[in-house]
Amino acid sequence: MKKIFLYAVTAAIALSPQLQAQELSNDDGMEYVVVSGTRSDQPSVKVPASIQIVTAEDIEESGAINLSQVLNAQAGIQINDSIGNQGRGAGISMRGFGGNSANNVLVMVDGRKLNNPSLAGPDLSSVALKDIERLEILQGSAGTLYGDQATGGVINVITKSSGALAGYIEAEAGTESYQSYQGGISQQLDSGFNYRLSAEKTESDNYRDNNDSDYTNLLANVGFENDRFSVFFEGQKIDDKLRLPGSLTETQIEDDRKQTFTPADYSDRETSIFIAGGDVKINDDWIFLAEYTYRDEDGKGFNFSDFTNNLTVQTFEPRASADIEIPTGTMVLTAGVDLERSEYKTNYGSSAKFKQELADVYAQLIIPLIEDLKMTIGARNSNYESKDEIDKEDYSSDLNVFQLGFNYQIGDSSRVFLRRDEGFRWPNADENGFVLESVDFLEPQKSISWEMGYETRINTLFLSALVYELEVEDELLYDPILFANINLDDSRRRGLVLNGAWDITDSFAVKMNYSYVDAEITSGTFQGNEVPFVAKNMANFALTYTLNDNWLFFADAEYTGDMYSIGNDANSGDKIDDYTIFNANVRFDYNDFYAHLRASNLTGEEYNGAVFLSFDGSNAYYPAPEDTYQLTVGYNF
Repeated sequence: MKKIFLYAVTAAIALSPQLQAQELSNDDGMEYVVVSGTRSDQPSVKVPASIQIVTAEDIEESGAINLSQVLNAQAGIQINDSIGNQGRGAGISMRGFGGNSANNVLVMVDGRKLNNPSLAGPDLSSVALKDIERLEILQGSAGTLYGDQATGGVINVITKSSGALAGYIEAEAGTESYQSYQGGISQQLDSGFNYRLSAEKTESDNYRDNNDSDYTNLLANVGFENDRFSVFFEGQKIDDKLRLPGSLTETQIEDDRKQTFTPADYSDRETSIFIAGGDVKINDDWIFLAEYTYRDEDGKGFNFSDFTNNLTVQTFEPRASADIEIPTGTMVLTAGVDLERSEYKTNYGSSAKFKQELADVYAQLIIPLIEDLKMTIGARNSNYESKDEIDKEDYSSDLNVFQLGFNYQIGDSSRVFLRRDEGFRWPNADENGFVLESVDFLEPQKSISWEMGYETRINTLFLSALVYELEVEDELLYDPILFANINLDDSRRRGLVLNGAWDITDSFAVKMNYSYVDAEITSGTFQGNEVPFVAKNMANFALTYTLNDNWLFFADAEYTGDMYSIGNDANSGDKIDDYTIFNANVRFDYNDFYAHLRASNLTGEEYNGAVFLSFDGSNAYYPAPEDTYQLTVGYNF
């Protein structure tokens, strides 16, 4: 495996996964979504899965200033934020993982993993919203196709591809001394060369005391493509300085929601990323793709005591995609290898150093049984190695997961599907460094997911319904009371996701969604209790009114139901109250100039981004911002 990584950069030049996917539609307007269902540009209508699309236009209409605000309005997603800046501290919960969400939803950018092999969740601020072409949200487990951490779902961020010379400059200002400056430029040259450059600088005091943030993000991408192959190189540098306000008790919140009792706490992080890849078109039916990624993160800070840490991650992901003609139609093959090597070092009270390697082989087939019925089958073998460099202990294991699904097309505008998939999550590089004395290495988390869904489009009305069951074994979690990472007792999630969108007129459109999840602990001491920090009911209603070519008005309401605090497996005491927040945006466009005013939590609802059960049985609260406002002005060229 070491030799593979040594030659990965060279090999990746001849290969690549950076296909920019497209959205297609048939004569009846039924959308075809690509990339996330097959890891290549195949129509997802063939795949037995629910894949929701959020376009760049949707993002612009909402006026959202970060990815957390965009995702919080989507079906089946609950955002948890223990810091309050809606960036590094935000976790995406899908399928009822609540406070344990950071490593159970896989976030990708153009097919590249944004998740860390560590307790830290993906940095949702690392992709500028202006660079996003669309989001593809795959509901439910996808362990067979995507591997580690894809238990609750997959969110694939598709960035804009280079075309004619284009660029933008943008400035934002808002409450809590928020200010942000962004710019970007891209071009596809006639010679086949292309480039994309972007930069962002954001500063804010944020809502809480000792919550200042200073964020810088620089990105450069250059490439070449022709009819037979493409190659690209990308570099990114992120400097993220963040003060940590800590938690408050109920009495302290009533006294002052903004105060802090951790004025010295902070966490600064510098990240460098290098990516190289390409694709080779073998013939009209076969394409070979690959990508090599190197990421280095250096962190330092103070939380009870000074700490430093370093995480390096290398991944190499070659794969093949093919359309194979058989008597019943076109069979789609996706097969590949996912290799990942990571090294984590920390000094936080005591030193820990772990090395971890993953080596996965997988394949997926989409087989047309008859004209309108397609079957999807897949399998993955995952090999895991972990080495404790301090105590000189090694651990290795492997597991297999399988997928089976059916998709039946009903006419041109409706479909029904059934899918069974298995998910898993290996212990992260830093999790085995903080375990109970009786534990040497944690067990891998495993899950089985069943889903059945229906989608239809009637003229300009789109409706979808999805029911699911997810069983989880040996779920991995950091227990703040035990101060250790542990394997939990078995649990089960059952739920319903409803989604709808209706363009009532050319000027007026509504979108709505509702999610219900019954998350239950099914074994052990707390058998029959609810999984903490999972809202049983969530809903969103949004409307957009386009007055003319210059003016657009947007408003939405986001409801989150009541739930128990994180760690409260005993379900003791009262639940955390439900809440509804209202957001609005007014946008003005004139030629290439634009401006919009976004109001978040318009009514100033006092709620909490996260609530933990403390070791003394009380709750530790992390207050979320009340009403905030941001004014954005920009120019596209």
